[in-house]
Amino acid sequence: MGRSSENMTRDRKELNLEEMFQEGNSNDSFSKIIGKARRKTIIRNIIVSALVLFFLIIVFGFSWLSIMRWSEANAINDIQLFSEITDPNIQEAGPQQVGNGFFQSILTFDRYKELEGIPVDWSSEVVTYSLFGGVSGFAGDYSPIQIEKAGGGVKSFDRETKQRLLEFYHPEVEYKEVANEISQLADFPEQTVAELSLSLDKNYSVEEIRQMIPERVTLKWFWVDTYSADDIDRIDNRRAVSDEELYIIDPTPELATQVYGFDEFSEHPELSVKGFIEDINMGLSNEKGKYFGEYERIAGNLKGGSKSLTEDNVKVIGAVVTGDVADLAVLEDQEAIRASAIGATASLYN
Repeated sequence: MGRSSENMTRDRKELNLEEMFQEGNSNDSFSKIIGKARRKTIIRNIIVSALVLFFLIIVFGFSWLSIMRWSEANAINDIQLFSEITDPNIQEAGPQQVGNGFFQSILTFDRYKELEGIPVDWSSEVVTYSLFGGVSGFAGDYSPIQIEKAGGGVKSFDRETKQRLLEFYHPEVEYKEVANEISQLADFPEQTVAELSLSLDKNYSVEEIRQMIPERVTLKWFWVDTYSADDIDRIDNRRAVSDEELYIIDPTPELATQVYGFDEFSEHPELSVKGFIEDINMGLSNEKGKYFGEYERIAGNLKGGSKSLTEDNVKVIGAVVTGDVADLAVLEDQEAIRASAIGATASLYN
């Protein structure tokens, strides 16, 4: 019985082969086999291609994300390090990503000032960073608001908060007039706290400045002389041409956005100058950083003929202090203070 079944199967296969090679059926059978094989190949290729494409998309996505995260970290480090030697009495609340494009993204740094324990809103800093590592300021006008004063000159205000900007007067520049706004503190309500920029008559050591500050006044920041002789000459002799007429523009004070210095670490004062030098050296170590050229300029001006930057190269020509208006008014008797300008203010009962 098993033999008969085996013979029937063999006969059926032989019959199929005979039918396949019969003249009428050979083309159709081969076409079906080839078509079936081709469909399988196409389906297999589609599946393989889809898997490869899916894999490549994942790899590309992770690579793009890693590069953007790397660029973001570099941008944050650039901005935060530079802010350590700029922006007097301005603190950062941390960066926030507000836009994420394919080739570039936007970071905003929320900022504030601290006046005797009271946080005061300040303008945000907005930058863009690219897939390729570049960092730049966000497009737009972020210049301060400038309003003419009754007696001449202008007063600058922060664009977002409308608070006053600190002003600084270099001791080697001859100004038409210098501000003495300590005397204006008496016009504020008694419960007002304020920040005050102090421009000195010459350079002093950090310790000498600490000795000048009354006990109830908080020393926040030191203004460092990072100016070369050429810089002073440009400030002292600013000229402009209009309709082929040459005229001299009176020197104007440096705004808080144009000066360099360092914070006072009240708990560890010995670290104040050291931190400033370390920040500059860190900036010099990153040749691809956004502010590398400025670090080079600052270090070159500070060192002069020295081979390396030391604490002896750091000359302080001003400071920023905070306190209530009554305590700040005591500074008016300091002979070393050449000029003073009021910055941000707040009420103790806010």
